[in-house]
Amino acid sequence: MGWYQGRALDRAARAARARRPAPLPGRIARIGAVLTLLLLLPLVPWQALRGRIARVSDIRVEGTHYLDAARVLQVAGLARGQDLFAVDLARARQGLLLDPRVARAEVARRPLRGLSVRITEREPVMLVNHGVPWEIDSAGVLLPPLQPGVVADVPLLVGPRFTTLPAGMQVDLPEVRRGLAWMRALSARELQLAGQVSEVDVSDPTLTGLTLLDGTHVLGPSWPPGTSRLSALRVVLADLRARGTTAGEVDLRFDSQVIVRPVASTDGPHSG
Repeated sequence: MGWYQGRALDRAARAARARRPAPLPGRIARIGAVLTLLLLLPLVPWQALRGRIARVSDIRVEGTHYLDAARVLQVAGLARGQDLFAVDLARARQGLLLDPRVARAEVARRPLRGLSVRITEREPVMLVNHGVPWEIDSAGVLLPPLQPGVVADVPLLVGPRFTTLPAGMQVDLPEVRRGLAWMRALSARELQLAGQVSEVDVSDPTLTGLTLLDGTHVLGPSWPPGTSRLSALRVVLADLRARGTTAGEVDLRFDSQVIVRPVASTDGPHSG
């Protein structure tokens, strides 16, 4: 009778060997190694290792325009070298949102040991009287200067005073709403007149006065008129520049005409 030496017998032999218990000395050595490891674990300087390894190594700041990255990190309470696991992302975001100049903020972890900070700044659209010039954004939120005497190159809102109001407050006065409405109308893409305005005077409730950069005074209705009348103003101003003439006053309060009063003219007002 022949002998069968196929793979089935080999697998059976291996399975039988695997079922045999390991030699006693080997089992004792393994148990001893595990116990030794458990006894040594509390002696490992985990805090020192964490202090060396789990540290913030890089912070990326995005969305800054008027603010700089250093100020953003200071407001958020973030810095390189901080304990990565101790960084409170929600607290850092809340700190950013408390800054009057930050409208929205996101703070997140990045792969390995990094953080990312993304903000959306409030864009100043007008200056206001706060004892010294301050700024407001399109929602009427008060913005203190980034540095004393340094403000954005935007028109001044003449009339209301904001001396007692704190930074970050949203001012909802009728005069402020009127001024912001005029800025939105003048900034329309088809007009682009806001860049020619230096002051918006809302001190008179019956009309709004605009002072242009060249000194021309524009008298308008209390609230901004429609696009057609403002387009007529744009055409008149362009025509005056083309003629090399500076108007002393432009009256925009009538539906069908724009009245121009040139500087030092003896001919009286002209309708355009």
